[in-house]
Amino acid sequence: MYDALIVGAGPSGSLAAYLLGRNYDVAISEEHQIAGFPVQCAGLISDVCFNKYRRYCKIEKALENRIRGAFFFSPFGNYIEAKGDAYVIERKVLDKLLFERASNVADVFVKSKTEFRGGKVILNGKEIKAGKIIGADGINSTVARHFGFERPKFFTAIQAETRFEALDESYVELYFGNRWSDFFAYAIPIGDTAKVGVISRERVLERFNKLIYEHPSVSKRVRGSVIELNVGAIPDRLIDFSKGNVALIGDSAGMVKPYTGGGLYYLLVAAEKLADSFPDFNKYQREYTKELGREYKFGYKIRKLYTMDDRKMEKLFEIMKGFDFPGVHMDKPSTLKLPNSALKIVLRIIRNPALAFTVLRLLI
Repeated sequence: MYDALIVGAGPSGSLAAYLLGRNYDVAISEEHQIAGFPVQCAGLISDVCFNKYRRYCKIEKALENRIRGAFFFSPFGNYIEAKGDAYVIERKVLDKLLFERASNVADVFVKSKTEFRGGKVILNGKEIKAGKIIGADGINSTVARHFGFERPKFFTAIQAETRFEALDESYVELYFGNRWSDFFAYAIPIGDTAKVGVISRERVLERFNKLIYEHPSVSKRVRGSVIELNVGAIPDRLIDFSKGNVALIGDSAGMVKPYTGGGLYYLLVAAEKLADSFPDFNKYQREYTKELGREYKFGYKIRKLYTMDDRKMEKLFEIMKGFDFPGVHMDKPSTLKLPNSALKIVLRIIRNPALAFTVLRLLI
């Protein structure tokens, strides 16, 4: 009998299996032949996140580019600059590295379908005994649905790797405005190509085509045809992720940053909390929420700003031009609440009362 069965060998499942497998008997099942398929992540992570993953794998092998800042584009194509260190990693490589670490301490089953029949767990047609079940099987989690967990709504993401003339190969580009997305769009440079994508609740393909062919800046810098195309779903919120002897981790639990959709930092924190709390799943949820609950609340407020009318958002970009964001942790937006930063932002926005009212209404 296993202490835990982990369903799904993406980064959350593999990392959880590695951390738990050092002290417990663990099995991990993956429906695909290899981990990291299909790719559903742009691979942009903070320098803090990159260094944390160094504890668990040689993440340098997955490195594609080093980032020094970002250009934030307004709805009408103007942009402001913000500096900050980050990395672009190849998710297929990272997933493989983590999966290899997991396989050293856990029993691994690939091309394996996990089914739940009453109180029994069936793996490849045979019953398997496990004291705990951990669902790391993504936004369409079989574990979550079988055990009656609430399911979050989701954003759809389309990403194409294509030849692209970046303004600066060490800067990512983020595009805002309802014409391009009801969330945001992006270009992440990797040499003479870039990962260009749109994340949106609605009309994602239409908006992706508009970004490529009509955006006042992007459309002039896309070169050639698509090299690789990926489509995926991103959960829009965190749910309660523990219930009796069953717990969720990663996308299945909605563990992504509300304002970017990225999940690698948040799932790493979750895997560490899971290992420290095991076998107490209630403690796992409490400790995770204690660590990142404030970041979710603040992140949801930031995301509301994306829904602003394009003209008001354009005005906000004009007001914030030249603003410096010192010391803001890319994975912890609440660090923006530092008194000096918050005060400077307020002083800029209140110069336009109509805009200040809109921002206040969205944030409250």
